[in-house]
This record gives sequence, structure tokens and C-alpha cells, in this order.
Amino acid sequence: MQALNLKDKKTIYALAISLLILAGAYFVYTYMWEPFTLEEQRLESELRNAESELSKINVQKGRIAKLEAELVAAENEFERLKEMFPEEEKVPMRLQDLYAVLRSAGVQIQKFSPGPRTEREYFFEHRYSVAVNAGYHMLGYLFAEIANFNYPTAIADLKISRYSGIKQEIEKAESHGWTPITISVSFNLTTYTSKKVAQ
Repeated sequence: MQALNLKDKKTIYALAISLLILAGAYFVYTYMWEPFTLEEQRLESELRNAESELSKINVQKGRIAKLEAELVAAENEFERLKEMFPEEEKVPMRLQDLYAVLRSAGVQIQKFSPGPRTEREYFFEHRYSVAVNAGYHMLGYLFAEIANFNYPTAIADLKISRYSGIKQEIEKAESHGWTPITISVSFNLTTYTSKKVAQ
């Protein structure tokens, strides 16, 4: 193998060109290829993350219609509960409800009077004292109608006793064919209203 002759012009040109090619390759690799590769890796990572996020969004997107339907149902239920538990006691309306039921049941109203209002933590209780004379079927109809009100009610202190004029009622029923009054009934009816919560 011959030693390089550094005095030969061809050798010097060859070395200079080799150095220029090496320097160019180093420049291209360091300042162009390596940043391009790093940028490509970064973009691929972002693309994977975006695809993963899109997949999650597509899964959730399918639930939107279901959630909207649940929201509508919840709003309707809330409106129904607001009607059942109004913020102000609708005494006239509830008195009308009760009076209409008492009349349609065919009972003889002896007493119907609103009582005191009791305050609880989140609601008020409104009491009504009721006394009627009725037959058993009339009483059953009355309680069935009260149970079908579109707001909660509670019946307490129910007292049933024999009607004082039962003998005459049975005689009239036999001669005229109507349903006799056989019992006297008294009870307390409670309705409820919501209480505004301090904000």
C-alpha cells in the first residue's frame, strides 16, 4: 500500500472533496435528517393521542341522545314533583279537591276545617280535620279518591264509630232503597309543601 503523497495536487483535491462530502453529510444528518426524524416521531405521537381522543369522543357521542332523553325525563319529573310539593300551599285548590271528593263519595260532611301548619327542615305540613257520616262503601270510595290525588297525603287519627241514627237509617234504606249511613268517621288529613332553601 502506498503512502499518501500530500504534495500531489490530485491527492489534495481528493482529500478536500472527501472532507467536503463528510462535512456535508454531517450537516445534512445533524441539521436536517435528525430534526426531521424527531419531528416525525412527535407528529406520530400526537396523531396516536388524537386518534385515541377521537375514539373516546365517538364512544361518548353515542351517549348524547340517551343523556338528552334522560335530561328531558328528569326535567319532567322535577316539574311533577314541583306540582306535588309546591312552594306555596294551594289551600283553595286542595280544599276544592277534598270537598269534591267528599261530595262525590256521598258522605255527610260534619266537619271540615284547616288546622295549623307545621314547619319541618325542608317542607311544611298542612293539616285538615275532617268528620263525616257514611256507609262502608262510601268511606272506601272516599279513601280511594284521596289516595289518587296527584300530591302526597297522609291520614292520621282515624276514628270509626257506629252512627247514632243507624236504626232510622236502616229503616229508611229498607223503605226507599238507598244506602244507609252506618258509621261516623273522623280523621286528620295532611298535605305537604316544599320550603324555599336559603341561598
